[in-house]
Amino acid sequence: MMFYRVVVAILRVLFFPFYRVRVNGRENIPEKTDIIACANHWSNLDPFFLALNLPIKFNFMAKKELFEIPVLRNILKAAGVFPIDRKGNDLKALRYAIGLIKDGKTLGIFPEGTRVKKISRENMHEGIGFIALKAKADILPIEIVTSYKLFSSVDIYVKEPIAIEKYADIKNKEAMKMISDEVFYAIYDHRDIIESEKNGNNNC
Repeated sequence: MMFYRVVVAILRVLFFPFYRVRVNGRENIPEKTDIIACANHWSNLDPFFLALNLPIKFNFMAKKELFEIPVLRNILKAAGVFPIDRKGNDLKALRYAIGLIKDGKTLGIFPEGTRVKKISRENMHEGIGFIALKAKADILPIEIVTSYKLFSSVDIYVKEPIAIEKYADIKNKEAMKMISDEVFYAIYDHRDIIESEKNGNNNC
């Protein structure tokens, strides 16, 4: 925990001059920590924007290739990041993620799986629903809006938490899809493109 705080403090100093960050919806951040915090993913900067500007100790998933670099691997592990194989169903990583939540920690995840270039429901993976159901964890949707250019503004919108309890009596496969739907529309709720998604048009 101390290492995490030191890293965050150093990175804040490095990031502060280059981006103007505004956080909207702080009141939606729950006091409990055994939740899944999820956000849209357009850049490698996204986890930094979240970790440096929200009062949450994230435990992020990251592609396993990053852990093949010895120095980076040690830093990532110390910061609470753990690897996942994006090419298949990494059951070990999923079990680890569920265990983190059950231990009272916050899982940080980008449910689109990788950086995306357009808003589309098809980008949203259903793994977030699987983890939420198994861990009985509520989901905190977050949207990052920025051009990512140096000296640009960054708006972070923390949305209202999604209660997983309401999916308890629904079959897992159906519930996972419904959760992914709700997460997608919660993250991108103010984007015009959502209307076409809701109407079944994915040509965005």
